[in-house]
Amino acid sequence: MSGPLTYICNRRLRVFLAMMSLGFYGGGPTVVFSDQSNAVTTNSASTAQVRTEPEGKPSLRAIRVQKGPEIDGRLDEALWKEAPAAGPLWQYDPLPGVEMSERTEFRIVYDDQNIYIGIWCFDSEPDKINARVMQRDNRSIFSDDYLYMAFDTFHDHRNGYIFVTNPNGARYDQIVSNNIFLNSNWDGVWRAAGSVDKEGWKAELAIPLKSLSFDPQKDVWGFNISRSISRKVERGRWTGARPHLHTFHVSQAGDILGLTGLKQGLGIEISPYALARMSRAEQDTDMTGDFGTDARYRITPKLSATLSYNTDFAETEVDQRQLNFTRFPLFFPERRAFFLEDSGVFEYGGLPVTGRSIGLGKPVIPFFTRRIGRDNNGETVPLLIAAKMAGRAGKYSMGFTDAVLEDHNGLGVQNVFAGRVARDVWEQSSVGVITTMGDPNSVNDNFLVGPDFRYRTSEFLNGKTFEANVFALSTNTDGPSADSGFSYGTSLAYPNDLFRANAQFIEVSDAFDPALGFVQRKNVRGYYTYGSWNPRPTSVPWLRQYHIAYRTEHYTDRFNILETAEHRITPLWLEFNSGDEIFVSYIREFDGPDNDFTILRDLTIPAGDYWWNQYRIGIDFASRRKVSGELSASYGDFYFGDRWRVGAEATYYPWKRLGLSLDYAYNHVSFPLGVADAHIGAGRALINFTTNLVWAHLVQYDSLSESVGYNSRLIWEYRPGSKLFAVFNQNYLAENLTLTLRQTEVTLKAGAIFRF
Repeated sequence: MSGPLTYICNRRLRVFLAMMSLGFYGGGPTVVFSDQSNAVTTNSASTAQVRTEPEGKPSLRAIRVQKGPEIDGRLDEALWKEAPAAGPLWQYDPLPGVEMSERTEFRIVYDDQNIYIGIWCFDSEPDKINARVMQRDNRSIFSDDYLYMAFDTFHDHRNGYIFVTNPNGARYDQIVSNNIFLNSNWDGVWRAAGSVDKEGWKAELAIPLKSLSFDPQKDVWGFNISRSISRKVERGRWTGARPHLHTFHVSQAGDILGLTGLKQGLGIEISPYALARMSRAEQDTDMTGDFGTDARYRITPKLSATLSYNTDFAETEVDQRQLNFTRFPLFFPERRAFFLEDSGVFEYGGLPVTGRSIGLGKPVIPFFTRRIGRDNNGETVPLLIAAKMAGRAGKYSMGFTDAVLEDHNGLGVQNVFAGRVARDVWEQSSVGVITTMGDPNSVNDNFLVGPDFRYRTSEFLNGKTFEANVFALSTNTDGPSADSGFSYGTSLAYPNDLFRANAQFIEVSDAFDPALGFVQRKNVRGYYTYGSWNPRPTSVPWLRQYHIAYRTEHYTDRFNILETAEHRITPLWLEFNSGDEIFVSYIREFDGPDNDFTILRDLTIPAGDYWWNQYRIGIDFASRRKVSGELSASYGDFYFGDRWRVGAEATYYPWKRLGLSLDYAYNHVSFPLGVADAHIGAGRALINFTTNLVWAHLVQYDSLSESVGYNSRLIWEYRPGSKLFAVFNQNYLAENLTLTLRQTEVTLKAGAIFRF
């Protein structure tokens, strides 16, 4: 194997050097505003003051302490009284620029090991504080009262870390890259605690310096904080209180001053694991054990390398089931932590990598990590070894991934590689290139390369946001049927509050074949436009905002013959001050398949041209409620028949240690020669013993596969960053109201983290 690997390494070195040769220059000034309202005030919440957010950016001085506080959420240590306080927070919803109705103060201190944040969230009605979530990385935390903090540790106004907590001390974290892309699957090592008293609630965080990348020579970090008051549906932030902005837009952050003498240690992190697994299918039982490790080294303050031996993903949550009513493949997102970490660096051309997408959805993804470790049938392919290098070097961001896959399907040991380099230009823009090499499902080599340019500004037309992207990709496949293909596209976005608009174009040739990517359709041109008007009427006391929206999506072949189309008009979409929403939409659709195809197992759609109409209505009950959810229904034509659908989602938190949810959808399709019904549903139960010990259950069913899947995961974070997993999976055949067990798998996995 050394000969081929040597050739691959040499080839990739040449690609890497070519990528690094890319360069432009840019930069811009930074305005600093010193907040003058840092005085510690009384124990009661102030009423909202009708005054506009000050111009400029505020700052806060952090102080060094010999020993940090105990993380208990009480904030009663003397050091908190000695540190300067910052505030107030300014609403961005519902009254942009007006001081929040409940007062918020925060202070920051640090020692040799951690940076600490203490936040006082005063509340005139503490008995109405909403705090249900305890589980880590549970998105339902955004339905609680919560705090959202953004750190720009390099003070580059582009990249940073996000930390979210609530009165229970629950944790949710993210990484933001290029001021816009969020990676919610980063699991930082940090602690949080909260408490509720007669004055409101408090939060206390300890973030180890070893969990962050930063420049030890800089004594200024960017920082912003936002607060949500759930019962009032009110949100505010320290700086940048414009509704079209987000707290993770670190370009809008204020400053933390006085951070001197910070150290990161040796920058070495080792995470070994061991597991035992029992699998049983029919009468066959298999017992296995395994071990592996990840080793991470911080090459520079901004750049790290990770080596993973015998990577295992036993603890990963199973995919959510989907029904497909089209002739095109479905997209299933990546869920494996090794690939999700640092994935933001592979964001390319405005195309989605993880979850964010506008316009045509996910028509092309040049590097899709699910291709690594899964064959064409969706079966797992073990990774013998995998390596990553990701981070920044000066104005460059970069990411490189290489993996060696175990022999499968007679293909032998496979080696695959992906690389991405981008360079910052101007204040929020970038230019870059991406490449992939290898095909995990073929003995033939596959190569992809393409440049992209991203323009973004938050100062368009007097403080509005504007984005533009352009990209071009080329693929080449070796072997008997060697061929080359291409894809290119552009997009524009005006994502602001009163008016929102998007436009996108993409073309994909028939021979375009990214072996490490995802392509939904080939030999097409895609066109997308969207526009909405979103006023906030002050004369209607019960109405927060209403929307009138129109979107259109067209796909043609490369001779401009229409293949599919959708026109969607939403004349009524209301957001109430209660947090509830209602919408009504009309959809006009077209599909022109060249060949017959089958949906729902046995309903055949003959080739032809079809236009049809659909009508939809939906009600969304505010997630802040103890019982929340969504009801939706649609009815109309479908090809040469008709289709109607009803769906329901419900979430119930009887108390903070128990969360229940249920999703269900029923589809009825009627054609002259056949009728089909399709059911799909999922039920979840979440038992929170503590914020570090959680037991999650998932049951899924769909009538097409006639199967029931059960997934149970017991997760114990016994110390920060170190976890124990107990995972139980079962699959049943569901026929004639009976369940027949087909497969059982039990996995016990222990992992630890050691930092030096």
